[in-house]
Amino acid sequence: MTDDTNDKDRALSEIRSDIESTRERLSETLDAIEDRLDVPKRAKKAFAEGRAVAVQAVSDGRTWFETQRRDNPAIVYGVLGGAGALVVGVGVLIARGGRR
Repeated sequence: MTDDTNDKDRALSEIRSDIESTRERLSETLDAIEDRLDVPKRAKKAFAEGRAVAVQAVSDGRTWFETQRRDNPAIVYGVLGGAGALVVGVGVLIARGGRR
């Protein structure tokens, strides 16, 4: 009878263990479904990640520009002057086209 009781206890223990592991897997599955269906939360997360990338890109750009300005000021100011002239030229062309 002792062996039968031990077998029942062992079987109950295994069943309880299976139930607990099933509950954990079900909880993980439900959490994953909830995360996928929570659109506002996903949008906020995507926005925050995009913002972080943009901030880093701006910071890297400033660092690069400052390095170029310090090392090659003539080239940097020449490019800026050329860009300014291009903007003015496009503005003049647009203004002339509006008069015709």
